[in-house]
Amino acid sequence: MLCGFCWQSAVVAQEEQITGSSTEQQESDRRKTGPRSVPCFEAIDRASSKQLEDKEFANLPGFARFWLTEDVVDLISPEERCTFLQLATDEERSQFIEQFWSRRAPDPTLLDNSFKQAHYERIAFADEKYGTQMPGWKTDRGRVYVTFGRPDSIESHRAGEKTGRPPEDGVETYQYSFEVWRYRHLEGVGEHVELEFVNPSESGDYHLAMPAEMKDELIFAPRYNLGRSSRVGVTAESAQSFELFIGPAPTPLVQFKDLEAMVVSRIVRDQVRFSYQIEFAKATNATTLARILVYLPSEQPSSPSNDGDSPTGFEVFGRISKPSGWVVETFERKISLDGRRNSAPYQPDSQFNAAIVPGTYRLAIAVKNMVTGKTGTLHTAIHVPSYEKINAKKSTWYLD
Repeated sequence: MLCGFCWQSAVVAQEEQITGSSTEQQESDRRKTGPRSVPCFEAIDRASSKQLEDKEFANLPGFARFWLTEDVVDLISPEERCTFLQLATDEERSQFIEQFWSRRAPDPTLLDNSFKQAHYERIAFADEKYGTQMPGWKTDRGRVYVTFGRPDSIESHRAGEKTGRPPEDGVETYQYSFEVWRYRHLEGVGEHVELEFVNPSESGDYHLAMPAEMKDELIFAPRYNLGRSSRVGVTAESAQSFELFIGPAPTPLVQFKDLEAMVVSRIVRDQVRFSYQIEFAKATNATTLARILVYLPSEQPSSPSNDGDSPTGFEVFGRISKPSGWVVETFERKISLDGRRNSAPYQPDSQFNAAIVPGTYRLAIAVKNMVTGKTGTLHTAIHVPSYEKINAKKSTWYLD
């Protein structure tokens, strides 16, 4: 069902130029790109170039192949994919992936990359909600959900359900199950969009009721720059060309530098006693979504003064790193416990989600009482399971 709006063609511009220091080593690692009109690999003809491209893809480590074909299959541009295939080491690939998400962050100076977080949260939700014989994020409903997010409304009907119409106006029951998703606005598509998903086989695999050409052109067309179009200072002209820099991603600004110093120095403090819990959800074969839940002390930190502007609550800083010391994820947040009395028991005071490659990591968390200045720290090892191990569990989210 496609009604109530006009389709709009949209050219999604690529990222603006990424700046960095201009040392000779960094200059040698830059890959300047624009819209790719030539084959990825130099060869006598395009067919030979494609063979080389397929060979390089087959030679990638498993996580890199899965990352290209699952994590970012609808996000990565041809130029980025070509660059990724030509990287020589896992370190370069890891740096590329960091840069990939940094280019799409609404604000790279912030620790919280809301674009990346929303992307993986949508994948995990789609996998749980719409999975059938294939992962949920590969289905039509899953792909729409991952690309555009939750619809503003969903109209759902089951086969055999009464239509509410009299016999003279048509059938009295629906012949098959279907859903209508309504969006007030879809970037690059239009206003007041209705998408109908039908399930004529009653297998649970709903298909988007739209000609394949229109589906691929308007709904499932790659959106390389989705989430960054609103960045201040980015124009269509400035984003037409960009520069890929293979190296460490720009370092976001840390607010709680005192807590960061405690984590880096592995300082042990127990003045503030808190607990944590980790849950895992399957995302893709390359990436697992880790949910870190932090439970703070039961007593409310109160200010000794009556000044209503005095800070209360806790500051939380955390970092996930590889055993080698490579920082994978950093998070921080101020937490107010004003509404705790009205919350359900055993609810976490804060939650942090991190998309991580399966493996063993170090987790460090530092907490500070904003009133007393007292601190507490935690240092532990965590093992992030693979997709197959999570898939064997009955629950999508399970505890470490």
